[in-house]
Amino acid sequence: MTPIKNEFSRKLTIDQSIVGKENTITANEAELDLLAKRFEVNKIYNIDATYIITEKADIYGAYILSMLLTSKVSKFVAGGTSEDIDINEKFDVVLLDEDMARNNHEQLHNCDIELFENGNIVDIGEIAAQYIALCIFM
Repeated sequence: MTPIKNEFSRKLTIDQSIVGKENTITANEAELDLLAKRFEVNKIYNIDATYIITEKADIYGAYILSMLLTSKVSKFVAGGTSEDIDINEKFDVVLLDEDMARNNHEQLHNCDIELFENGNIVDIGEIAAQYIALCIFM
């Protein structure tokens, strides 16, 4: 079975060298086109995600991804008119491994979480894409 390739992938290893530093990722035209197909919308004009990663004080080894996500999406065109939406959303996601999640479920019950891949790796682009989808379909 061929693994699914994320359309907007920006894998990042979480370590002390990036904690507390603001960064931005931007989708290119090919990624925008592929995401529009995935979400079955007319067009995605842009995706920009500015983020910072901090340590989660109450769970050793866990981090918080705080992201500001901006995008413009044309959901569909009807009668020559495009229904466009502007997305400007802030959100936080707790980044941790499966054992941390299992052992700290009380602290996490109101949190969005993302599990690390092998090691402390997360796909920041895919997290942004998932939030774009939530914004489009809410």
